[in-house]
Amino acid sequence: MIKRLEHFLTTRHLLIGTGLMRFFLGIGILYHLIFHYRERHLLWGAGGLWPTDKFLEASAKRGIVTLFQLSDSPWFFEVVYHLGILVVLMFILGFRTRLATVLTFLLVWSLYYRNPFITNGGDNIVRIQLFYLMFTQAGAAFSLDRWLQKRKKAGTPGWLAPYGAVLHNVAAAAIIIQLMFMYFTSGIYKVMGSMWQEGTAVYYAMRVQDYVWPGVSPWFWQSETVIVFLSYASVLFQVSFPFLLLNRYTKYLALLGAFTFHTGVGLMMNLALFSWYMIACEWILLGDREYHRLARLGKGIRAKGGAWMLKHRPAFFTRWEVTVFYDGWCPFCTQSVNTARRLDWLRLLKFVSFREPGVPERFGLDPDRLEQRLHSTGDGKTFHEGIDGILQMVTRLPLLWPAVPFLFLSRWLGFGQRVYDWIAARRTILPTGGCDEHCSIEDPKKSS
Repeated sequence: MIKRLEHFLTTRHLLIGTGLMRFFLGIGILYHLIFHYRERHLLWGAGGLWPTDKFLEASAKRGIVTLFQLSDSPWFFEVVYHLGILVVLMFILGFRTRLATVLTFLLVWSLYYRNPFITNGGDNIVRIQLFYLMFTQAGAAFSLDRWLQKRKKAGTPGWLAPYGAVLHNVAAAAIIIQLMFMYFTSGIYKVMGSMWQEGTAVYYAMRVQDYVWPGVSPWFWQSETVIVFLSYASVLFQVSFPFLLLNRYTKYLALLGAFTFHTGVGLMMNLALFSWYMIACEWILLGDREYHRLARLGKGIRAKGGAWMLKHRPAFFTRWEVTVFYDGWCPFCTQSVNTARRLDWLRLLKFVSFREPGVPERFGLDPDRLEQRLHSTGDGKTFHEGIDGILQMVTRLPLLWPAVPFLFLSRWLGFGQRVYDWIAARRTILPTGGCDEHCSIEDPKKSS
């Protein structure tokens, strides 16, 4: 019994959910920073809505310490803000994940208390959950750290590994408990409200001018049945949420309810970022085995759905088809192509290895350029290279659409192509039939 408990505690759990939570929280934080980029000084600057003297006075009373107490100069604020964007990008990609998570927490904490009057419940939950996330192994899935670790030879785990696993599990449990308390207490407070008891609370919330969705909101508030149902369903879901999680079958109902609830809040009450944060936190509620089970189920559905899509999809889809030229001698490239094939639900991508005989000549492409960068084309005449080819490919993969704005941003800022070239120049190449002296495309001058 003791050994089983020890094995359970020293085995890392919820790695996939933690990685997904990290990714989606990072996307939301980055969006927040970029969306408010132009008015950043007004919102958080020394001469903005909450002047430095009042901020320092309030911080001293509450015992709060932030980065902005180090200096109130504009250049210091610019450094913190722009380095913060870079840190959040590292956090999203899972590069130096532990450090990036700590720095992201410091950034969010500092911005939160620099002007607490513009925050909402979503900012509060992010601040709390990021604190717990610092103690998890959030880079163990869907991260550059994981990819880099796979490229290295697996070593023997250190003597601290079991303690790290216990710390990870405790922190992940704290995240889940925080969510359970949040939903339950929110539901209990609603139960005590007279408008929720009468089933009219959703009506009054939707009639607030800031929350009106023209042409859609009236359809809801004009139906007494819909209003009463939504009011009571909201309370019932929130109160029952912790108990639904206790069963391996009803937890799926809890997740479905949470996704539906927050999607509705985001659309109908103009609280999109709050809903995004909440949904991001809920990815951790499923275990790794459950994600693997869902992946196997999804694989079967995609196989059947892909065949159906090819047979029944509309004719105009053919205009969106893209041919991608990749390096078939590159294991990393081949693995990426296999992943893209699994995500190609619309069957819009065709992958061709330029290593196949006659491919460069048939399409009029330069083999040297093909070795350096991925190429793609939609019409066989115009070709896109590197990050542009990645963008053309990702826009055809629905599951990766959330990453499209950030890929465009990286391209526009100029570092997207550089990062792509840096990774491409360090990939391994294994020619068919074995490895020779050309198994890497790094500059030969550097190796001489």
